[in-house]
Amino acid sequence: MPDVAIEVRPASEAEAEAVTALLVAQLREHRVRTPEAKIASAVRGVLGHPGRGRILVALDQGRAVGVAALSFVWPIEHGDRSAWLEELYVEPGARGRGIGTRLLRAALRAAGDAGAVAVDLEVDADHQRVAGLYVREGFRPLPRARWVRALEPTDRRPPPQPAEITGGCFCGAIRYRVSARTRDVSHCHCTICRRTTGAPFVTWATFPAAALVFTAGTPAELRATPRAVRQRCAACGTALTFRETARPRSVDVTVGSMDRPDAVVPAAHIWTSSQLAWLHVADDLPRHAGEDPGERDVEP
Repeated sequence: MPDVAIEVRPASEAEAEAVTALLVAQLREHRVRTPEAKIASAVRGVLGHPGRGRILVALDQGRAVGVAALSFVWPIEHGDRSAWLEELYVEPGARGRGIGTRLLRAALRAAGDAGAVAVDLEVDADHQRVAGLYVREGFRPLPRARWVRALEPTDRRPPPQPAEITGGCFCGAIRYRVSARTRDVSHCHCTICRRTTGAPFVTWATFPAAALVFTAGTPAELRATPRAVRQRCAACGTALTFRETARPRSVDVTVGSMDRPDAVVPAAHIWTSSQLAWLHVADDLPRHAGEDPGERDVEP
């Protein structure tokens, strides 16, 4: 019978440290020397970006004693989304209680719920004792050898933002300059952004309001709701800014109206509760059903 004292569920961000400790122990058993800081960063990356995978934790009276980690991939072999069961670990003192089985079954359900058509894993030559568990749960061994080659790290960071951003409308009647770096860039899927631009979603960058000046022309204003004012070009209709009453020291500027839109990089999706059903954006950015919970007015 299953151990009713054990709770198996998706790990929360608050449990990242405990999950990291379990994964470090697992990897050290397999003689993998990945630095703990990198493991912790990977854990936070999965917990904060569900598109990357799932991490499940087994709790014994609130203490983490086991973990399962899945990464999502799209291999040609399966012709669809699948999951790689990277790690399945139960600390030695908690073994023999069926925790590994419960973690594995929870991982299979999580993979299926995420749309995966298969789950792949590997069994270390020194850990064949776990092979029976996988056989019982329907896995079959493949006559293959896994090969790996480490790659030199590359700098994938986006180029630094320019200290000054310029932009304007399509017809050129309105020009602006922002003498600051953005602190927040989001794809907004709300119905008002969609209706006022005719686009499936709008990407906004937030700046201190005082840093924005119009260097040519005067934009028209549209108060779509009592909470905010939108500015646009009266001649060509280009959407330019969004000013919210609750954030008087901030201004949101449309990234698409910038002269160099590649200079700012989106960090999240907001108002996804209104996202179009046929729109599928294949990134792993955080997604918020409403506004970004971390959004704040620019500090004075």
